[in-house]
Amino acid sequence: MAQMRKVSRGEVLDLAEKLAEDYGESLTLTAFRRETGLSQHVIFDLFGNWKNLRTEVGLTPEAPRARNKISKNQILKLMTEQVAEHGENLTEVQFLHATGLSGRMIMDRFGSWGDLRESVGLSRRARLKTRYSEQDLYDDLYRVYRIFRERPNYNKHRYRGGLISPGTICHRFTSWEWACLRFRDYLKSHDLFNSKMPLPEQLEQEFREREEKRLAAMR
Repeated sequence: MAQMRKVSRGEVLDLAEKLAEDYGESLTLTAFRRETGLSQHVIFDLFGNWKNLRTEVGLTPEAPRARNKISKNQILKLMTEQVAEHGENLTEVQFLHATGLSGRMIMDRFGSWGDLRESVGLSRRARLKTRYSEQDLYDDLYRVYRIFRERPNYNKHRYRGGLISPGTICHRFTSWEWACLRFRDYLKSHDLFNSKMPLPEQLEQEFREREEKRLAAMR
């Protein structure tokens, strides 16, 4: 993997300010690293610690913990029930849909979906057959991009338009950062070089045709 270029304090602040707008007080170090591809060492070198960077962009020093009163034990009970119903290949999307819990609550209580799976004796990832083609992943990233016209954002993709879990996209491309880089190359291959350009008619037509086929298959 190519070495990450050195970033300035101002560049990190710009990234943090943008993500603070999207995440609000719930922005965590994990989310920041996932969205930017930067290591925690960059933050520590430039700001001393994560709390200082949060303060610099107008957030409180620490992200508030989930206010919902549901406990870890209650989540574990729900998880056990859902595994009994759906089997060990239960996905995060299935679990959240069935229980009404949020992905942020899982992160708050357990750290990650993989940690929750391990807490009930499962492997970190469900052993699923490949369900989505690479084109499906690009289409899903494009589905959100054509709305916001900005670099894909993990949190925004999850809650504001994406149909495929961003965790699945990360798994297929090895990280969110690499998914964004691959998607950028995908857009360039369709002659879309920046967000100020109009969406190419050919790309839009191809996307709409695939969407029609996808929706028809669901009927």
